[in-house]
Amino acid sequence: MSEPRPWIAYVGPFPYPAGGAASRRVLGMAQSIAQSGHDVVVASGSGSSEADAGVLVPQGDGIAYCLLPERTAEHWPRPLRRFRYAWMGERTVAWLASRPTLPQAVVLYSGYTPYLQRLLPWCHRNGVRLLFDAVEWYEPAHPSGYLTSPYQWNIEWAMRRLVPKVDAVIAISRYLADYYRARGLPVEIVPPTTGAIAPGPWQPDPALRLCYAGNPGYKDDLGAVLRAVAALAGQGAAIHLTVAGPARQDVLRLLGAPHEREIPWLRTPGMLAHGDVQRLVGSTDFSILVRQPCRTSQAGFPTKFVESFACGTPVIANLTSDLHLHLRDGETGLVCDGPDAVAIAATLERALAMDASVLRRMRAACIGHASTAFHPSGYATALHDLLQHQTHQ
Repeated sequence: MSEPRPWIAYVGPFPYPAGGAASRRVLGMAQSIAQSGHDVVVASGSGSSEADAGVLVPQGDGIAYCLLPERTAEHWPRPLRRFRYAWMGERTVAWLASRPTLPQAVVLYSGYTPYLQRLLPWCHRNGVRLLFDAVEWYEPAHPSGYLTSPYQWNIEWAMRRLVPKVDAVIAISRYLADYYRARGLPVEIVPPTTGAIAPGPWQPDPALRLCYAGNPGYKDDLGAVLRAVAALAGQGAAIHLTVAGPARQDVLRLLGAPHEREIPWLRTPGMLAHGDVQRLVGSTDFSILVRQPCRTSQAGFPTKFVESFACGTPVIANLTSDLHLHLRDGETGLVCDGPDAVAIAATLERALAMDASVLRRMRAACIGHASTAFHPSGYATALHDLLQHQTHQ
């Protein structure tokens, strides 16, 4: 009879098993950890039912998950919601304490100050390693947010004062890795990963087909992309852009166009299921992603970039974060010289001049690169070593 494998708890207030880029980050990490010789239990704080709280749901291959009702104040007035969320993490610590055997380690995704101020002492008392999965470092839209935003206070306190007290960090980018290595922490860099790597349903077409899929927030400069495409279409270029995610009126607002206006080069299907997004991305010639250089874009790593490569679609982007390690101009995509509409349009003109044979070669290169750089199995050994590392003092 084989010995049971040690287990890792992966916890935080993220949605799971569905829920956008966060849930896919967690799944990819869980797959890597499971392949490193550990069982993994994902404890998502997005649960809403006390009856189902903590009930384990097997996912296979050494991974299970449960839901814990940490985010119970989503519809409360903002002041009360902020007050309630200062206590997030209590249910997670109680769940950890109730397990028949302690985990070898706890990995925290998000959660920041409320979770860390509970997990740090619990892990220390019980001799359990605590790792932080650092995937972003937001900055406010306006500098005054550092003074007026409780959410920003929470992030800054956690990233600067509490995360340096954990035993190790998993960093999504070199920006975050460098920051925590300088503070003496063991760090491994793990970009977004996916096991779903397969060519999409692409077929050549006389027109250049572009897509953007996701929520731009204030990270992605979708407005600059829209203006660049509009300028080329106005000159008669055979170009089409599909924007999936934002509502049509929001897309038109970014373009500065009337809401009732029909735009022949623009398609806006709205929110799509993840499978439909992947089919869309996999059927287009390029996905396009432009970000302004700032701490937010340098610290993070766009999941949509990885998922475009994973279905064989090259990317048009400017270089932020660690994209320079993956976006090879003319091989896996095209590099924009800057994040402005003029630079984007110049890059799109290069794309318009490419024939089907070049696009096929680029698509094959994307699949090959994704298989080596973005598959969960490629990080199993590094995570095994990090999980076994001597505790940080």
